[in-house]
Amino acid sequence: MELFYCYAYGRLSKEDGDKIESDSIKNQRDLIHSYIGQHPELKLVMEGYDDGYTGTNFERPYFKEMLEAVREQKVNCVIVKDLSRFGREYIEAGRYIEKLFPALGVRFIAINDSYDTAHLDASSSLILPFKNLINDSYCRDTSIKVRSHFDVKRRNGEFIGSFAAYGYSKDPENKNRLVVDPEAADVVREIFARRISGMSCQAIADELNTLGVPSPMEYKRSRGMKYKSGYRVHNKTRWSATAVRRILQNEVYLGVMEQGKRTTPNYKVKTVVYRPPEEWMRVEDTHEAIISREDFDLAARLMRTDTRTAPGKKAVHPFAGLLCCGDCKGGMVRKTTYYDGKTYHYYACITHRSDTAACSPHTISETKLEQAVLEGINLHIRTVIELSGTLEAIARRPLQKVAAEKLDKRLEALRQELVKKQDIRDSLYRRYAAGEVSRADFYEFKRIFTRDCEEVERAIEAQQQELDRILESSTPDSPWIQHFKQFGQLETLNREVLVRLVERILVYEGGRIEIVFRYQEQFANAMLFASEEAAPLPLREVV
Repeated sequence: MELFYCYAYGRLSKEDGDKIESDSIKNQRDLIHSYIGQHPELKLVMEGYDDGYTGTNFERPYFKEMLEAVREQKVNCVIVKDLSRFGREYIEAGRYIEKLFPALGVRFIAINDSYDTAHLDASSSLILPFKNLINDSYCRDTSIKVRSHFDVKRRNGEFIGSFAAYGYSKDPENKNRLVVDPEAADVVREIFARRISGMSCQAIADELNTLGVPSPMEYKRSRGMKYKSGYRVHNKTRWSATAVRRILQNEVYLGVMEQGKRTTPNYKVKTVVYRPPEEWMRVEDTHEAIISREDFDLAARLMRTDTRTAPGKKAVHPFAGLLCCGDCKGGMVRKTTYYDGKTYHYYACITHRSDTAACSPHTISETKLEQAVLEGINLHIRTVIELSGTLEAIARRPLQKVAAEKLDKRLEALRQELVKKQDIRDSLYRRYAAGEVSRADFYEFKRIFTRDCEEVERAIEAQQQELDRILESSTPDSPWIQHFKQFGQLETLNREVLVRLVERILVYEGGRIEIVFRYQEQFANAMLFASEEAAPLPLREVV
């Protein structure tokens, strides 16, 4: 009697789960062991069961182990519960069973399908391709249903990932919802704060490593998660500039759920395809934010700015990325000179540095620049505080009076014009029905008046939006006003103050500078509103 040395193989996909008792790993193992016990020519020498792997994926750990055992002639028989446990991809499964195994002299048995290559007949030869085709079709249908189900969850803002982003964890009561992880969230806030203060991504990573803060991957592993990452290089991962940058660019920290960033062409092709941002499924306010919109946008703005740190320095210079030439609009480069045993710093136009004929040097000493900018910022803050007081006085008036003055003059005329045109348009049909207007004239006049009504409606909407915008930016408790008031009068400058208050600083020849503050549009609207409702306030921005 010829002996066959067997490898017992089984598989259970995530979609199957233990809820299907007949396909459980235990059931497959028991069935195979029982079958071998009833056939004395079969001897079990190896077995392996892949838990949580789809049938279209042939890159399974124990499946690969089984193939290696076959090729090394450790076994000459493979036994499975049924063909679907071996694989659900029609072509690939057939290649192994009908080509590879026969070429290597390996017997293949699928118990529940009554398929045994040692006892093949005409009917058995038809079973294999038919069964594999059914399994392939099942996998295709399942893939379509699973994709559709996940898309619905994504559109509803439900989290469907395996692991939450660093700073969050899955809600124990609802795995599709994210909740803040206090310990990791503090690290995220610190990363944003240090980036805004002027530290580079690499410097932030180095400091986190020095302090012994676990990297996102190590943090997940320390909490018992079987997390793997393509960014891992060593046995123990460390913080890197790339990891810091990914956190700074991830809108999940704003309470935004962005999913569907990558996909696969179909259930057979496992190549990952990255989707363009416009195809992502983005839902706002799905969970608690860790970072404010202001800090996130500020960090993003700094990421777009060329703010390389000097050799040996952790942070950029306070004015980095903010200075530009007032004439050519090019950047300003920081230079150092030595005289009489002292060190002096100054800024010069980078265009002049590369082409002296293109622009003048526009040099300005760092000391003079710091003093002028400090005075300019304090002056602007005082102006905002004065403006806030004026707006507060205006706000104490009856709101109806202020609104009526605007609406009566700018909106009422437009609304009356709209009503008039609509009446004319509506009367056209009555005149057409009475035979007073020809069919051709009716459609032509209708087209003209419909177009005119749409233009007036757009004008009304634009006027209302403009008025709402002015009123919104002209209340004493507007966020932009509070933003400036919180700083009070400054004694010194630092990087955070500059990037939070200043958009850019223009340096002109002769040392004159112009400061373009953040929220410039809101400031101008509020000044306009205040000038119309009270005594004018001076617009002071240029030092």
